Amino acid sequence: MTQGRWWWLAMLIGWSLLCLVHCSDSGLDDNVPAAQTVTEPTLVELGLRLAPEGFNATGLPPEVVNQVARGSYLVNGVAECPTCHTTTAGYLAGGVEFPLPFADVQGFTSVFSRNLTPDPETGLLLTEDEFIEALRTGKDFHDSTSADPQQLLVMPWHIFRFMSRDDLKAIYAFLRRISPVHNAIRKTFKPPFPFPPVPFPPLGDSDPMNDPTNAQRGLLIPQFFSSGPASETFVSQFTTTVARLTPDEQAQVGRGSYLVNAMAACNDCHTAPPGGLIPMTVDVNTVVYLSGGVDIGSFVGVGPVFSRNLTPDPSTGLFLTEEQFIQALRFGADFRRPQGSSLRVPPHFPVELRLTLDDLKAIYAYLRAIPTVVNFVDIGP
Repeated sequence: MTQGRWWWLAMLIGWSLLCLVHCSDSGLDDNVPAAQTVTEPTLVELGLRLAPEGFNATGLPPEVVNQVARGSYLVNGVAECPTCHTTTAGYLAGGVEFPLPFADVQGFTSVFSRNLTPDPETGLLLTEDEFIEALRTGKDFHDSTSADPQQLLVMPWHIFRFMSRDDLKAIYAFLRRISPVHNAIRKTFKPPFPFPPVPFPPLGDSDPMNDPTNAQRGLLIPQFFSSGPASETFVSQFTTTVARLTPDEQAQVGRGSYLVNAMAACNDCHTAPPGGLIPMTVDVNTVVYLSGGVDIGSFVGVGPVFSRNLTPDPSTGLFLTEEQFIQALRFGADFRRPQGSSLRVPPHFPVELRLTLDDLKAIYAYLRAIPTVVNFVDIGP
């Protein structure tokens, strides 16, 4: 099993448990999608709503409130960091175990997610610049030396590296303001075949004045997926499609690309094989990008359930309207099975609001703009 497969095994189990908890709490029938009854929040409002119990932004300057709220939105909503970093020890206190895909080495058969709280002894000890470097290059400051730099294991930095500097700073600002939890995590180890960090691609930094939603950045990200004829064809087709759109539509597609490719990690479950999950590589498999077929059901004991084709192929791909797509991601509605069915594997945002309506629409717009891949996926009964 590759690193990506066993990493997503843990992620999907976490999502499954989250869905069970939320469904139980809300009294929803397992096969009846929920109905939306709340007023649409802004990104800042939703970020503050998603912040953990006890988080208090009262008294902070407005610009700081906006920054930490954005960080909360990205951490708790788009990227779902609590899934891998929250345990009984506390919110983002680390300790989730991830089995390693190789034999027992130095007495270790697994690694544990790190403590991201601002505890001065056991928590996140990185400076802001180090934090940004870690997520952009995969450098593990915990185990690296100047002569022997190491790459983070399991941590999906290959996705987060595309994030803008402003968003990375917002995440860091949020992490510095959550409650510290003293929770020492067992030190990981240097594998016998070391993986060094990977240089950050020449994507540049964010431009909050001219690109506040990172839409322009999102349109550029596919250029850094991989190299070779297949990637060039993918980029050419995507660029041609985007060129036919209005400026507003282009901005929406760009924002969707940024969310899908820099944070939500849709590629990991909807591309088979995804590429970019083996240490030392960051390539994306553009030939079958987001065309589904990954067996994700067997990971959580409800399989086989295969991820859907999200490309705009009219016969085998994403046929949902925008409204149906939003219902699927927000409330688990499954429009390919009998009426009233819910998705058997929890979507990324199960049974609750975790993304703004504008961002969900942007993701849909991006999926309608990517190159078509014909790939029939059997959804089962």
